[in-house]
Parts: sequence; structure tokens; C-alpha cells
Amino acid sequence: MKYSKDRIRNIARNIIKNLDSNKVVDFLVARDILLSEIENVIEDYFKINVQAYEAALEEIKKKKKIMAGSIEWDITFNQIYEQELNKRLLK
Repeated sequence: MKYSKDRIRNIARNIIKNLDSNKVVDFLVARDILLSEIENVIEDYFKINVQAYEAALEEIKKKKKIMAGSIEWDITFNQIYEQELNKRLLK
């Protein structure tokens, strides 16, 4: 999933705003630094999702017996996607 830099920045600002308004955390660094780090984490997460999606597609293409668009394909794809996502997130 691709989001623009502006959209990611908006999400990061909303995270900071909600944390601040709910007094969940005390900020020990400048908000600009925090904003930049949250943006980086969001961008990295989306990159990992794309990599896992593409890897799952490649893997399911190797399975000749599964017909694209079938319920079995959907279930198998979702299982492979979750495995690939977990593998990448745990690195």
C-alpha cells in the first residue's frame, strides 16, 4: 500500500497529538525528531508489507494445483502472506 509523504506525516502528527492529549507519555526529545522517527517507522512498515505481498504472490504462483480466484487460493495466499509478514517483522 502506497501513501504519500503528506499522508504519512499526517498520520504521524495524529499519533503524537493523541499521545500528548491523553498524557500517555512524556516526550524526552523534540517533536520534530519524534515526528521524523514515527514517519520512518510507518514507511518501513509499508515497505515490509509490500515485500511480504510480493513474496506471497511468487510463492503461490509456484503452486500449480491452486486455481487463482478460488477460496483455496485466498486461504493459501493469506497464510503465506502472514508467514512472510511475520518473517520480515521479526528480523
